[in-house]
Amino acid sequence: MGTRRKASIINSSSAIIGQFLSMVLSFISRTIFIRVLGEQYLGLNGLFTNLLNILSFAELGIGTAIVVSLYKPLNENNIGQVKALMLLYKKCYYAVAVVLVAGGSCVSIFLPKLIAGSYNVGNIYLAFGLYLLNSVLSYLWSYKRSILIANQEGYINSLNQLFFNVIMQVLQIVFLFMFKSYYIYLIIQASFTLLSNLQISRLANRHFSYLTDPVTEKVNPKTLKYLRKNIVGMIASKIGEVIVYGTDNLLLSSFLGLVAVGQYSNYTLIVNGVGSIINQGFSAVTASIGNLRVSGSQERQNEVFFQYSQLVSYVSFFISIAMALFFPSFIQFWVGKRFILSPTLSFLIVFSFFVSSLRYSNLNFMSAYGTYWEMRYKSILEALVNFVISIVLIKYTTWGISAVVIGTLLANLTINAWWEPLIVFQSALTASFKSYIRFYAINLVTGVTIIGIMQYVYQRVQLNLILSGIVCLTISCICLLIFHLITISFAFPKKYSYLSFASVLSKMFHNK
Repeated sequence: MGTRRKASIINSSSAIIGQFLSMVLSFISRTIFIRVLGEQYLGLNGLFTNLLNILSFAELGIGTAIVVSLYKPLNENNIGQVKALMLLYKKCYYAVAVVLVAGGSCVSIFLPKLIAGSYNVGNIYLAFGLYLLNSVLSYLWSYKRSILIANQEGYINSLNQLFFNVIMQVLQIVFLFMFKSYYIYLIIQASFTLLSNLQISRLANRHFSYLTDPVTEKVNPKTLKYLRKNIVGMIASKIGEVIVYGTDNLLLSSFLGLVAVGQYSNYTLIVNGVGSIINQGFSAVTASIGNLRVSGSQERQNEVFFQYSQLVSYVSFFISIAMALFFPSFIQFWVGKRFILSPTLSFLIVFSFFVSSLRYSNLNFMSAYGTYWEMRYKSILEALVNFVISIVLIKYTTWGISAVVIGTLLANLTINAWWEPLIVFQSALTASFKSYIRFYAINLVTGVTIIGIMQYVYQRVQLNLILSGIVCLTISCICLLIFHLITISFAFPKKYSYLSFASVLSKMFHNK
């Protein structure tokens, strides 16, 4: 138990710190990017990101499925099976790289048709080729990150990514000032992706020296059958992920143009950056949950799930209300008043973030328990709901950017909110599913109500950046206490021990 908790704390802390520092540098880099290259290049960068997210469908979730399969052989020190799984992983990722090159080459033919209106961004084919190169390189040698993560040593991966990301972004900033070239910016990005992967491969070989030895076993037939089944499930999951999170900028670019993509991407940089910090922190304990799965009692697993869900809801609420209050002041300070979106759209973005963040407890338990087969239909239906709503609203209404946000929000509320926890409770837990639905519903309604009221009141107050930050932090802490009292009194199952408010604050701010 102590080892598992210690590993969770170390991995979460390093992941959060690393992601936070990377996000700060990203803001600085984005500011300089906008001022040096302009809004259209910013929109082009967002479009390329979405296109590569769609092409990443070729990965099929193989990496996640193999990480889950590594928990048991690592726990049992079954070196033969670990080596066999890593060889399989290597072959799969090299195949993915080849598919990406082929798919990217085909997509590049249609690039001009994916951009509405006129644009002046240089050679889009060369730029896309460099962006594609970075994505392809991300699959070479990176497979060895998985064994560190599965062995509860994810902090090594986090520190590796932080080190190379810091140097990369500093160089990108310097070269943007010197040469004002988008192509050099992308070349630096691809170069450091390669260097990071080579270094993590070397570190993995040092920690697991047997990885350099010849592979003498084949993957256990039972494990192979499990992998095939879950990869089929992951294909459906990947389809859902690609459509839900990989088409927003594509739709905006096709219907509204690159400027709209650029305006929206300023907000999504913040939301995705903060979301990545939360995800890094919560996902870092997935290996420990996987360890609990094979070594802990069923009742303990039930209790840990509800405590984990409690912490997820508190962090999600605190970050959401802080963003809702601080968005206008920060955007104005960062990129200028003309980039501030309407209060309604800002609320929708925060609402969508809050709902998405509440999923982390379910997603990480599903990942730790390997329930990809069970969620195959869910992912496809989620994708259909999201895409149909988004394209209908953006085409037949004047809602603009709000259309794609509402599409994602409604897909989460109508599909994910109940289907994902149902999978967790049917496949992993023995607790009452109804008790969780009550817990989730009260958390959701309470959180959204408080966020909406506070944003409505706060938008009528004009404060400078520093004072706004202080007031936002104070209000967020008070609202978190109110949120805690309501959820503990009416939502948390009486059967299990909940986290005290002091322990929640400790975990949120000190990771202890």
